[in-house]
Amino acid sequence: MGKPVRRRRSPAHNGPRLWPRQACGPVLVLMLMLVAGCVGSSRTDTDYREKAANTAEAVRSSIETARLVVGAAGRGKSPGAYTSRTLSQLESAVGSVATQFGSVQPPTRDAARLREEITALLDRCRGVLGELRISARQGRLADLPRLAEPLPRLSARLRRFQELVVT
Repeated sequence: MGKPVRRRRSPAHNGPRLWPRQACGPVLVLMLMLVAGCVGSSRTDTDYREKAANTAEAVRSSIETARLVVGAAGRGKSPGAYTSRTLSQLESAVGSVATQFGSVQPPTRDAARLREEITALLDRCRGVLGELRISARQGRLADLPRLAEPLPRLSARLRRFQELVVT
């Protein structure tokens, strides 16, 4: 018997194998979809109102952030690429929150009416953020303050939904 043959490892096999970056995005999206699908129903109106209030709080945070970014862009203090990217992320965040809330089953007719109201408000928020994102991507930063005019009213309406549950 001769000397054992040693197999040479290619440089690609040195160290632990890590996931390719291309796979991370789809895996993350799949995980978020699975988590969003686990929201389920609410058994009581109180629980449903609490979920509506939490949804309003999360969306209101995005709306207030958009107001800050638009204000900075209007004063020339926020570069177009940053403004566009931030508005895109805010729009996506609102979309995710709206999708999660939309998957919650309302327990009663009163809760179903509440769902209709808040869903319409969330759709309006997404629409305004979409208009802002498009304008920023097209380099029309001067139009942002005008397009952002509905944001204070939307924020006030979201605050009213937040106050559905007194902590």
